[in-house]
Amino acid sequence: MPDQDGFETLSYRVADSGVAFITIDVTDRKLNVLTPDMHREIGAVADRLAADDTATGAVIHSGKSSFLAGGDLKRIVQFYAMQRSAEEAYAQSRTYTESLRKLETCGKPVCVAINGTALGGGLELALACHHRVVLDDPDILLGLPEVTLGLIPGGGGTQRLPRMIGIKQAASLILSGERFNPTQALDMGVVDELASAEELLSTAETWVLESGVDTQPWDRRGFRIPGGSGLSDQRTAGLFLQLTAKVSAEHRHNYPAPVAALRCLFNGTTVKSIDAALKIETREFSALTRDPVARNIVRTQFINKGIRRRKEKESPAEFAAQDESIVAMCQSAYMAEGQRMLNEGLSPSVIENVAFAAGMASGPLGMAASADAVKARADNAIDVEMTKSRLLCIQALAAAEGWAEGSIDPIDADLASIEGAGFPAYTGGVMSYVDTIGTKAFLDRCDQLATVFGDRFAPSVGLRAKVAENRRVYPPPA
Repeated sequence: MPDQDGFETLSYRVADSGVAFITIDVTDRKLNVLTPDMHREIGAVADRLAADDTATGAVIHSGKSSFLAGGDLKRIVQFYAMQRSAEEAYAQSRTYTESLRKLETCGKPVCVAINGTALGGGLELALACHHRVVLDDPDILLGLPEVTLGLIPGGGGTQRLPRMIGIKQAASLILSGERFNPTQALDMGVVDELASAEELLSTAETWVLESGVDTQPWDRRGFRIPGGSGLSDQRTAGLFLQLTAKVSAEHRHNYPAPVAALRCLFNGTTVKSIDAALKIETREFSALTRDPVARNIVRTQFINKGIRRRKEKESPAEFAAQDESIVAMCQSAYMAEGQRMLNEGLSPSVIENVAFAAGMASGPLGMAASADAVKARADNAIDVEMTKSRLLCIQALAAAEGWAEGSIDPIDADLASIEGAGFPAYTGGVMSYVDTIGTKAFLDRCDQLATVFGDRFAPSVGLRAKVAENRRVYPPPA
């Protein structure tokens, strides 16, 4: 039910001291998570605060045991399924950013009192406040883990954090998705004060009353980013080249989020205003919400893993046996295909390198420990993308045949293939790989491979019938 101000996720109360207490409490949720209502209501409560002559400033705090855990992961999966245009994605992605901008420019000091975990959009809310007080508890986790989800911080995190602690340290935290505790946050300059549970709210209230500053450093004349910015700065230019090389080596161009984060960090810190910088971030973030990588990672590694944990409580032995079977099936198909490539005359180094480029955790020949020497043809004659498809499709086809027979559950296949067989995480697993391509398009790709490389790629009659009935592996999210 909405409160007297019409808010679903927030409440607003002005204390006798003149400080407005804004409480975050998302109904029907064990933890506070960012919802579309909260995206809007942060802006609405900022307007309320700015217009309230009885309020000198505000303290934002949580009505639950944690502060704000971040975004709703199911919503990320839904975003991709909506097949939005770039313009629609941008419009949806900018709401929270604009609300946070309203908060930090409302003309009154705003302090956040963080009593528990604040990740992703939760920490971004804190960064948009003028002062940050955190409960002195080593178990509290703070951080911007979005890159590990296939996304980037989309609520100003790629712009406010480097303006607070410098590009180098901000890049390290954002690219790694590292979580840190309150003491570490204080040492890095991410938060301003620690307080006990008994004094958390009073410390925040005291700051508003006695020290309250109502503008951010980056909105003041003469502000400079700590440690320098812009590619004309030798330190920054060198850091950009170093991080670009590192990201390319680690992610093999299969994960768009780290590259997008780098573009935000370096392009966003070269423009004059934070508003222009936030538009750069929103463009990058909204593009990632339309990319299947974020959907695949979130659905498999978080949503489906949660479903799997609940099922495993009922029958762990059954799941362990099925996982072994799926892993063995994928590895057998993968190693056999690598051996065939070797027999065709491809050099071992090229086969292994193409496998790594596709995102596999290890090469097929290394797994098979093959020492067979075959006269290699000129490696410049190979089609790299076709070779990647062979290595991935042969595994996905084996799983898809089991799916068609009813012996393999897609959730189990996806998790086992990533965690046990080293299938690329960006695909979401063997069945998400099929789903991303599209079941009919996957059959077409297999038929093309069968024409060139042999009948082992030809889908069975049963799989063709299954695809005729099920155009998707996973149904659209509700």
